[in-house]
Amino acid sequence: MQENKQLKLLVVDDEESIVDYTMKIYARKGFVTFGAKDGLTAVEIFRKEKPDISLIDINMPYSPFDGIETLRKIKELDKDALCIMVTCSSDSKNVEKARSLGACAYIFKPVRIEEIDKVISQVRGNNR
Repeated sequence: MQENKQLKLLVVDDEESIVDYTMKIYARKGFVTFGAKDGLTAVEIFRKEKPDISLIDINMPYSPFDGIETLRKIKELDKDALCIMVTCSSDSKNVEKARSLGACAYIFKPVRIEEIDKVISQVRGNNR
């Protein structure tokens, strides 16, 4: 990735306030941001915009598909996509499933922006 290129960030969460807040913070940090409240919309945005990093909530009960299925579909579009999973559960089954599908990191809710910054920095450093 070029250093002078604006990074694209996709935020996927069924809680609109989380999507809006995270997008606003990262837009101020110079990212181009996209948001989706469900997995179907997230995959459509990913297909069109090809974000550099996707933050995907695992538990989206009102979505056509949950975060694990969203991850699977994004990885079908781009096997090298950088996907960071966000969850409030430490369910090891979901963690292992996401890892097996290629998630590059996990963040547990409640999420702090500093933690997202740290993980984004780590995954970008590992993928240059």
